[in-house]
Amino acid sequence: MPAKRHHLQIALVGASPTPVYQGILHLKPNQVILVCSESTKEVAENIRSQLPMYEDKDVLRFEMSDNDLEKMYLTAELIEQSIPKGITVSMNITSGMKLWSVIFNNVFRRRRRSCHTFFIGQNGTFFDLKEKMTKGQVGFDMDAQFKLLGHTLHEYTSLSDYTSEDFDVLNRIQSWGFSERYHYPLFKLTQDFAEQYKQAFEDNSYTNDFCIRDKYHNTMSWKAATHTFEVVLMKNAQTFSSPHAEHIVLNTGWFELYTARLIGKKYGAENIRLNCIFRNTRKLPKNEIDIVINTGQKLIFIECKTQVAKSIDVDKFNSAVRNYGGLGSRPLFVTNSPMASDAKEKCLDHGITTFHFNDPNNPMSQTEKVEALAKVIDDLNKTWNYK
Repeated sequence: MPAKRHHLQIALVGASPTPVYQGILHLKPNQVILVCSESTKEVAENIRSQLPMYEDKDVLRFEMSDNDLEKMYLTAELIEQSIPKGITVSMNITSGMKLWSVIFNNVFRRRRRSCHTFFIGQNGTFFDLKEKMTKGQVGFDMDAQFKLLGHTLHEYTSLSDYTSEDFDVLNRIQSWGFSERYHYPLFKLTQDFAEQYKQAFEDNSYTNDFCIRDKYHNTMSWKAATHTFEVVLMKNAQTFSSPHAEHIVLNTGWFELYTARLIGKKYGAENIRLNCIFRNTRKLPKNEIDIVINTGQKLIFIECKTQVAKSIDVDKFNSAVRNYGGLGSRPLFVTNSPMASDAKEKCLDHGITTFHFNDPNNPMSQTEKVEALAKVIDDLNKTWNYK
């Protein structure tokens, strides 16, 4: 049986590292040439850092001009001349300047060298341009995606980590949260409690009892000995105790878990992460993303708020998605009530999809909510461009 031919892959590197990384893992070449510009050199370095299976001699980097046509051709010809005859060559033109792909195609065709050119769509579709065929999907890894963009996600809670006790807390507190009568008093009471004792809960140092009371005699208490919240709201009392009770009860975390639970029915609990905290270089919390879904093809970032009145919330979310998710991710803003008009317009400006559960003009059953939200996410998973 003849030996397998040596395979070298040329990958053009632009602002988005994911398709470059996916192409390497999908075809598993013996050697890789990363073609980058001065401005995408760091992107190439991040890609190299995620390829520990390759020795340094097998991952080469060439810098190519992004504004001088003559130099572009010289670099492409230099790369072509450095490749020994008789080996298989593939080229990933998904990233990088489109002019580069034209130049490489011209150089390789002129020298009569066969080159297996391919393109990976943002939905993970593998397009074989030589054979003019679509060849299924490439793999996708959530943690690798974050690392490729220069971030590491260590702090999060997987939906699969939530217990039956957690969902019992969710079921009881959401009955208040979705009630017109109880919603605002609950929101204000839990928000005030979280602000007053924020440091204690962030440091996991909540070993003392805490209690607050508002002017309407609503109270919220933390009982350290039993790890329990006791809430009296409009003369109705509830106790909440579970492994993740603080995330569910405080800061409308119940709405995030409610949303994630609905999504989990379609995408699986193991592919959904909540309370995703990204830290800065000083290890301080920089941004928190409420929910991140790995659809198997891309990441979908979700911001959850029972209602949105300030357009600045939209700006902050848009900035975080661009920073941590890259161009291949998708943003979704989920609310309970319809957004304020200026916030809705801001979402449209940023290309952020919106969804709300309760529309007075179009009430939905629980099953209809699951189906409607799943359709929105499926549509996002199929789209290509995030503004």
